[in-house]
Amino acid sequence: MAGVQLINLQKNFGMIEVCKGINLAVKAREFTVLLGPSGCGKSTILRMLAGLETVTKGEIWIGDRNVTHLEPRERDIAMVFQNYALYPHMTIAQNMGFGLKARKLPREEILSRVNNAADLLGITELLSRRPKELSGGQQQRVAIGRAIVRDPSLFLFDEPLSNLDTKLRVEMRTELLQLHRRLNATTIYVTHDQEEAMTMADQIAVMNKGRIEQVGTPSEIYFKPSCLMVAGFIGSPAMNFIQGQVTGQVLETSIGLIALSEMLADGISVMLGFRPDDLYFEGELPADQTAATVEFTVEFIELLGARGIVTLRANDIQFKGMFEQRFLDRFSEGETISLVLNRDRMHVFSTDTGNRVTS
Repeated sequence: MAGVQLINLQKNFGMIEVCKGINLAVKAREFTVLLGPSGCGKSTILRMLAGLETVTKGEIWIGDRNVTHLEPRERDIAMVFQNYALYPHMTIAQNMGFGLKARKLPREEILSRVNNAADLLGITELLSRRPKELSGGQQQRVAIGRAIVRDPSLFLFDEPLSNLDTKLRVEMRTELLQLHRRLNATTIYVTHDQEEAMTMADQIAVMNKGRIEQVGTPSEIYFKPSCLMVAGFIGSPAMNFIQGQVTGQVLETSIGLIALSEMLADGISVMLGFRPDDLYFEGELPADQTAATVEFTVEFIELLGARGIVTLRANDIQFKGMFEQRFLDRFSEGETISLVLNRDRMHVFSTDTGNRVTS
């Protein structure tokens, strides 16, 4: 399996710059996810990797080969599309072996590869059927099988689970991850679903408006977002934010004074972020971890089984808190309650640049 290098990659459609100087390194056998909102350029990058879109500027390297201007068939990649793209008049076996037949491989080798991939995916009994006879999840396995039989140096996945229902998406997510580990394959996977990215990726590249905002492990992206965009995009419910002004190691905000974990320059305007599960009842945290006690009004409670989301309000600003079920009976809609912030789990960003200003 080969690694991938994108060097100052740019894509223009007329006067519109869709990808703006993308630099990304993917190690061999690594599972990298391009994550971001719709229209951020992630699928365009995948299509340039596959050779389905031309490159305006920059280079694409797969292993030790510069493939920037090579035809798709010359790149040794396999791509799984969102819509599966199965031929309706062919059997599943014929669909899976079609690319190999086009490459004029011997019939015996095609049969062997198709049977091995079908066995790996648990779809051997489907090989004589046609796509219309299969469920969405089964069709997805066939599309993946068609990629596997090619034994490529790089797998590309373009939102392959977006057409499946929630339960099947979770099941297929696990199967894809297990498959990746069995094949020991280099994989680049595009999605707008942060849960898919967080659970599957070795490395995540968070994109926004044609640029990569941050590259890191799922843990780095979640616990140390580099900017406001990443902080607000990752996490469900989303991170809470409040603006304030720094005085020494204290942040002056509309909900009170909040002690910071480190000294910042006096007078700078910042945005403080904290996640819904970083709110606590008084007494739950040691004194040296408490940043502030805030009085909130409870607006409503959403039970999610073992946990619940509590919508809170302080000084006419709405916040979200996430609490285990055993704490939910302490909340009553319309009442006021005191909660504390954890100074060790806060995030501070410049209001001017949006970049993180704490370590």
